[in-house]
Amino acid sequence: MTDLTSGIDLSALSSKLRQDDRDFRRTFALGQLADGERRLLPLSDGPADDGDLRARLVALIEAKTGIDASQGGGSGDRLNRLLATLPAASLPSWVLALDAEPIESPSWEALISSLTVQETYFFRDPDQLRFLRREVLAPLIAAQQKERIARLSCWCAGCATGEEAYSLAILIVEALREAGEADLRPDGSIVIHPRWRISVLGTDIDPMALRHARTGCYLDFAMGPFRSLPSAFSGYFEPTTDDARQPGRPSHRQVHPDIRALCHFLPFNLAHHEPPVLDADTVLCRNVLIYLSDRVRSHAQGLFHRALNQSGHLALGPTDTVKVPSLFLPLWGPDTVLYRKR
Repeated sequence: MTDLTSGIDLSALSSKLRQDDRDFRRTFALGQLADGERRLLPLSDGPADDGDLRARLVALIEAKTGIDASQGGGSGDRLNRLLATLPAASLPSWVLALDAEPIESPSWEALISSLTVQETYFFRDPDQLRFLRREVLAPLIAAQQKERIARLSCWCAGCATGEEAYSLAILIVEALREAGEADLRPDGSIVIHPRWRISVLGTDIDPMALRHARTGCYLDFAMGPFRSLPSAFSGYFEPTTDDARQPGRPSHRQVHPDIRALCHFLPFNLAHHEPPVLDADTVLCRNVLIYLSDRVRSHAQGLFHRALNQSGHLALGPTDTVKVPSLFLPLWGPDTVLYRKR
């Protein structure tokens, strides 16, 4: 995708930054990070562009997406890397073109993909997930067992490439099995009692990440998405057919189709005024809010409050804090915390 006003092929640059990040994680995992490969690390130094122009771009990004690219680290470093790659003469017209385009445009899609940090993995923060299963999912399932139609609705906000949503779906199936409401058959299929209506919605601002999430297919390497996968859950993933046909290629694993069937993915901006779901039992938004501005962090937690039902729970990342304490009551567990809707 080439911007008609500036001549910048932002889509190709975005893909290059993504590939650099993936290459760095794989090289780091193999212990082969040589001095010549330091270029794969995020750059902290400011870009060689006009400071006022960068400030205007940062303000535009915050207004449109809620992403805070003003500081070093995270999105700020990624913006510096991007700007250092772009031709300086094209930057003013490019920023003007972005200001005039809607957030759904290809230019914004490529920019968002460049700025968002898609580093995540299955069963991240396991203490919190265990606490969620015991204190939230198990009681919810027990209460719904009395109903003719049993419902369980969850929203994973900022799901990136889908690992968070699929982890939650697996956790739900495991809790259902424990309650006698689901079985794993010898052929590997997952059978849930037909009265259950289960929905795990994954949303993200990055359409490219969501396209990856819908495939449920992930590269398997030491520092990759399977780094914290409990061995007991390995049966929920299958080697891909292409790997079997090409033994020399890097290994991939795909989420079991019965787990994928429980999840659906939609684009959503946490700066929007209304949540994408109502009456949810659980909202997960972990390791996402740290990349947003203070304004949008507070706004997003109001969205979570409206999305949850009266007994719903919110799970945030370990570095996140509740910005509006009147909305949520902390529920403390071993080395973790969840938040109950007030």
